[in-house]
Amino acid sequence: MEIDTSKPHVGRVYDYVLGGHHNYEVDRQAATAILKILPSYPKWAKLNRWFIQLIGQRWSDVGITDVLDLASGLPTQGHLNDYLPEARILFSDIDPVSVIYGEKILADKPTMRYVQADLREPSPLLATAAEFFGAQRRLAVGCIGIMYMLNDVHAGDLLRKLHAFCAPGSVLAISFAVSRAVSAGTQLNGAASLAGMSVYPRTPEEMTTLVSPWKVDECRPLVQWLEVEDFVTPEEYEANPFEMMGLIAHR
Repeated sequence: MEIDTSKPHVGRVYDYVLGGHHNYEVDRQAATAILKILPSYPKWAKLNRWFIQLIGQRWSDVGITDVLDLASGLPTQGHLNDYLPEARILFSDIDPVSVIYGEKILADKPTMRYVQADLREPSPLLATAAEFFGAQRRLAVGCIGIMYMLNDVHAGDLLRKLHAFCAPGSVLAISFAVSRAVSAGTQLNGAASLAGMSVYPRTPEEMTTLVSPWKVDECRPLVQWLEVEDFVTPEEYEANPFEMMGLIAHR
């Protein structure tokens, strides 16, 4: 597995911002530059991770046993594997460094795997999922922290193929970014380009359309989901060109 540590990767930048250790100097430099443009980025990253934890607890409460997790970060403390320790979970990421670390973290978890996957071409991942889950296709699917990195063509294709792959009764959790200012796209992509990526903000209405034929159950800001409306100060909120939203849907 080829690893390029000469360029920053958004997953490792995210890991660094969350206080993790699975990153390189190039990722830390990119994070420093991003924080100059979006100083409250660590708070939004924490909200994303807390949303994963909320979803993990909800899925645990209703007895979810099979989970397909798409590029939501390394399964370190406070991830889905902590809330669903007996479940079968297939984690994925495009970054080979994350995959190597993920495999090590899950080495003693026989019901969990971490695999490399490019969600812009989801068929190989779904083939792996078919082998991993077997005939059980009633799944909980996590798309937390990835949907705003995919353009409409790739995101729509992924969501439709997931819908076709999953059995009725499956559930889907998504986080996505919403622009709050005309300059949001320029500012967001200026910061994102430092981690070698583009960002695609969407309105709740656009996300609801994109997620079809999944049926949306709830969609609201992460601070409301998590009941932490005071976590982001009014000054930080006004300085941010975007807001993070969470969406839950079912098959």
